Amino acid sequence: MGTVQRLSDPVTISQPGLKGICEVCKGEAGSKIHLVREMMFGFRDVFQYLECDSCGCLQLVNGPEDLGRYYPPSYATFGRNGTNEPNRVLVRVREYVRKRRNRSYFEDASWLDRLLESQYEYPQLKSFAQIGATRGMAILDVGCGSGRLLLDLQKLGYKNLLGVDRYLPESTNYADGLKVVKAAFEDLAGAWDVIMFHHAFEHMSDPANVLRLTADRLAPGGRCLIRIPLVGWAWRHYGVDWVQLDAPRHLFLYTEKSFRLLAHREGLRVQKVRYDSTGFQFWGSELYRRDIPLRKLSIRRVKSLLGTGQMKDYERRALELNDQGLGDQAVFYLTRAADRG
Repeated sequence: MGTVQRLSDPVTISQPGLKGICEVCKGEAGSKIHLVREMMFGFRDVFQYLECDSCGCLQLVNGPEDLGRYYPPSYATFGRNGTNEPNRVLVRVREYVRKRRNRSYFEDASWLDRLLESQYEYPQLKSFAQIGATRGMAILDVGCGSGRLLLDLQKLGYKNLLGVDRYLPESTNYADGLKVVKAAFEDLAGAWDVIMFHHAFEHMSDPANVLRLTADRLAPGGRCLIRIPLVGWAWRHYGVDWVQLDAPRHLFLYTEKSFRLLAHREGLRVQKVRYDSTGFQFWGSELYRRDIPLRKLSIRRVKSLLGTGQMKDYERRALELNDQGLGDQAVFYLTRAADRG
């Protein structure tokens, strides 16, 4: 692993003698190196990302010896149920929605259910809804954090659930047999009907092996869901201040092209891609341009700093980028290539 440095050089440098091989497309990556600061917590340690000339993938080349330092207990996914606790009214509304839909969720529902879902559910659950999983399926959530999504799925009637995350402080046994295990995906055995990676795949040090294992561990007819940041408009506009670079936690940042290449090579077939980026690509990157760490400000203070009208405009522009296939994150739905036909 390389040495962590402080930023003193230009943010993008060329190393003509470099003949690195892209870990994703296996072609000669080129010589363009980007210097990216850790800004979620404001450590400001600088890391080098190689940009592949062929597939466009960005890959960390000087990761720290102790990556765990950058996943402290306060890291976003390890909080209570993975998020700040909503107000009591919102909690009651969500419980009302769940009770109404325990038997009909992800199936045809009334206009009221659809309205409440659009207002009160969140991206992980929405993307899972489109995979068409029945309640008897074995479901694995890789990089699950504290297990918020699995707890919600359990309330909706799913029983055969398991979460795994190597950076958890400790394993947790919830009620009714739900387990969230401190372990790596590679440590697990068994077959699964659904394997999910919600913004976890970009944290994997050997993505080719992870996809290969995913193909091996999907049951016949099984489905995989991978949500990841994507190199697109936000990267071209903000450069090293793009918030979803998230150095050094994000080891690989893919273009749609590079992810498709990797998935195909490792035995998976992309069935569908849905862009789901939000205004975060704008306002988070604007904070970094101002040298403000992400965890320094609450969302209320961000709105005060940037303006409520501007924040709404960011959300509108994000939807436009998604429609154009240019958003900075997407959901990939995959099956085993061996299941073709």
